[in-house]
Order: sequence, then C-alpha cells, then structure tokens
Amino acid sequence: MSSLHRKRQGRKQKRFPLVRVFTERLVSLQGSLVDDPATTGDQAVKLLEEYLESLVRAQGYRGDGSMGRYASFLREQNVFSRDILNRIDGYTQLRNCLAHTYGLQTSPDLAQELLDFVALLLRSGDMIASTLMTRKVCSVAETDLLVDIRALMLEEGYGRLPVLRDGDGVVGLLIERDLVVAQTEAEEANMALDTITIAEVLPNDAADRVVLVAPDTSREAVAALLKRAGVVACVVTHSGAKHERPLGIITHADLLYRM
Repeated sequence: MSSLHRKRQGRKQKRFPLVRVFTERLVSLQGSLVDDPATTGDQAVKLLEEYLESLVRAQGYRGDGSMGRYASFLREQNVFSRDILNRIDGYTQLRNCLAHTYGLQTSPDLAQELLDFVALLLRSGDMIASTLMTRKVCSVAETDLLVDIRALMLEEGYGRLPVLRDGDGVVGLLIERDLVVAQTEAEEANMALDTITIAEVLPNDAADRVVLVAPDTSREAVAALLKRAGVVACVVTHSGAKHERPLGIITHADLLYRM
C-alpha cells in the first residue's frame, strides 16, 4: 500500500508558532526603540532567531539550532518567498557579526528595519499554505485495492485521500462517498472488493475536487480556491505542479481553524 502516513489524526494541534506571543514581544521592543536602539536591535535579532526556531520546529526540523540552519531548512521547504528568504540570510550574517565583533551595535535605523522585518515575517508566516496545511497527509495509489483503502479510512479516520499515479502525481481525491457507491455497486453485482482498484471507483470529477498549490500560496488565494464549487481540498506540493508528491493537504476545516 502506498500510504505515506497511517497515524490517526485525532484532534488538531497547533502546527505553527504562537504568533500572538511573538507579536506581544515585538510591540514591547517597538516601545523601547527610541530610548535604547542598540539594545532593541540586539533583542530584535534574538526575537527573529527564536521565531525562526519555533517555525522550523513546527515544520518538522529536528537538527541543531542556528539561524543559518533554520534559513536553509526554510528555503528547502519553500515556506516563504525568495525575497524573504534572502533577507533572512542577510540578517543571519548580521547576527553573526554582532555576536563575534566586540562593541558592534545596531543603529536606530537598523533596529527599526529589524522590527519591521519581524512584523512582516509574523504576518507572512501565518497566512500561507505551508502553515495552513496538515502535514501528515495520507495518499494512495490508483493501483491500491478498494478493500485495503476502505480498511485504512475506517481504521484511521481519513475522510479524503489524494490519489497518485506513478509519474503523474496527484490525479484526484478519493472521498468516503466513493467507497459507499463502490461497495453498493459491488454488492449488487456480486463482486469481491479485493478485485477492485481505486482507479476503478474514482468518479469522473475526482480530479476537480482537488487544487494543487505551492507552499507560499497566500491564505486568501487558498480560501478563494476552496470556495469553488466542487473543490474539497487543496493539496500542497513543492511548486504546485501536478507531477509532484503531496507535502500537505488543506481542507475547509484547516482554513477555519486559522481564521
């Protein structure tokens, strides 16, 4: 069976850093900028590093801690736009200079720039597909047997599963109704479920139920896609291309959870 994950999802847990906590710290630093820009700048760099750490940990990073490694991981995951990632690289170099150059301090303008960037990061990171999606996506192959996938959906509580075709990526979305229809028709025709493949039970509109998006797709764009008639979920792939394997899935419930 080609399922990527078979872990019961259960009640959703927060998958993204608590933006509110970091926002409160940011507001506090903005209040101290005029009186002590040097310290504010240092603390802004620290806030940026801690936020990035929280972000990558939530995205599954388990390596050593450093801004450089966090930036590399985020680039691999396509979490932010290239411009934001390049700026993170630049502030990583700044952080290293401040840490290893005695007496070096941030200017008022640089401190303000850092605060503005952290604010931008907080806004951007909380509203893109990679942070909206459920990462533990389970996918199945067209060639999988109906009897096996029926058991998987019943045992693990999956309501919808991306269907993959070798060499062609996501070709549709299997939902519970498809299983009900297939089982009913099989019983009427006296057919055994262990002879029927997923490809045989997918309806013609299975491909229309799912829209592929890139990790940096905005929440507004995801919401617009999910409003389309017949669309059940957005599947996130590396660049939003059809031939790529799923990185995550976004349903209406995922979107509501973050609104």
